[in-house]
Amino acid sequence: MYGPYPRFANPLTQLDNTAKNPLGFVYSPPWGSYPNSAVFSTTAGNSTKGYGAPPVFKYVYFYDSAALTGTAQIAPAPVYYIDESFTTVTPNAADAFFTVNGACVAGYWMPNTTSLGTSNTAAAWYLQFVQSYGWIQIGGFLPGALAPTTTTGAGVGVPIVGLTTGSWASSSSASASVSKQLGVQFSAIASGVCDVLVNGQSTFWGS
Repeated sequence: MYGPYPRFANPLTQLDNTAKNPLGFVYSPPWGSYPNSAVFSTTAGNSTKGYGAPPVFKYVYFYDSAALTGTAQIAPAPVYYIDESFTTVTPNAADAFFTVNGACVAGYWMPNTTSLGTSNTAAAWYLQFVQSYGWIQIGGFLPGALAPTTTTGAGVGVPIVGLTTGSWASSSSASASVSKQLGVQFSAIASGVCDVLVNGQSTFWGS
C-alpha cells in the first residue's frame, strides 16, 4: 500500500525497535529527500545516474532464525519473504517461505555497516537488525548494492536473481533469468558492490 504520511528518515540507517509505519507500507520519496543527493537531485540533468528511476521502498520486519550468527553487510543486500504476508524478510534464503528458484526474494535491505558506521561491529549491527523494522528497496535505481554472491558470466545487463540457500545470497547469470529477479546489474562489480535497477522490469514505479 502506498501511504501519504510515512515516518521516513534515512533508509540506509533507519532501524526502528517498534513499528513506526504499517507493515507493508510502500513509499517513494520526493526528489531531493533521498540521502544520496548526488544521485537523486532536484536540479540534476538527464545524465545523472538514476534520475529517471527513483527508488521505491517497503517498510518491513527483519527476521532470522539463526540470529546469533549473522553479520551485517557493507551495502544494501538481498532479503527474502518468510510468509505470504510479504511483510517480514530474512537474509537467510533457507528461511524463505519456499526456496524454489529463489522466488521469495523481496528486495534489498537498506541498513548497512558503511552507512551505520563503526560504533558497532558488523555482528552487533546484525543483532540490532533482527530486533528492528526498516526499509527494503523494491523498485528503481539502487547505487552501490551488495554484489551477487554467485556470478556466472556476470556483467552489466545480466539479471540478478534469488538463491535457495545462503545468507544475503543472490546470483548474477544470464541463464538464471527464469527465476524471480532482484534486478538487473547496471555497473561492473567493484569493491564488492554494483549498481542495480531493482526488479529490473521498468524504470517507472508509480502509484
